[in-house]
Amino acid sequence: ELWETMGLSGEEVNQRMDTVRTKISDITTEMVECDRENKMKIEEACNNYKKDIRVLWRKLKQSGEPEQLPSGLTLLEQLKALKLQLTSLEEKRNEIMGQFRSLIDEERAMASKLGLEAVYIDEDTIPEKEDMQRVEDNLRKMIRVKEERETHMFTMKEQIVTLLDALGMDLNA
Repeated sequence: ELWETMGLSGEEVNQRMDTVRTKISDITTEMVECDRENKMKIEEACNNYKKDIRVLWRKLKQSGEPEQLPSGLTLLEQLKALKLQLTSLEEKRNEIMGQFRSLIDEERAMASKLGLEAVYIDEDTIPEKEDMQRVEDNLRKMIRVKEERETHMFTMKEQIVTLLDALGMDLNA
């Protein structure tokens, strides 16, 4: 109606309508392509999360299979749920590794203090039960050695005091 009141002919109005249709078509085509690319990126991210979850699940030696997502979730809901699941597994791994690293640090500090050998172990991988047991056993052994050395040192001090008394010497002189 606007174009008719301006005095445009039917053909000119049709040309303008065709131009409008073409522009709208171009814009919507571009939007749809962009959304398709975004959908593919989200699907790829979901697949990557699923793969990372399976790998970490196996490394943590969890029983069964990772939790399946409920059906009917949108891609963005799936992405969020998978990210939460992976984060939960990573927190579990970090907790295990934190405990393991503190055990390794304690064992290495004790070994260094006593001049003994520490158990060699890769502290960046999730430990096997056998590895943790070896470190714990070695730490217990070193604690016994430390206690034996302390007892021996105390006995030597007592003997020195006894000998000084026998010689009539004062320890504080």
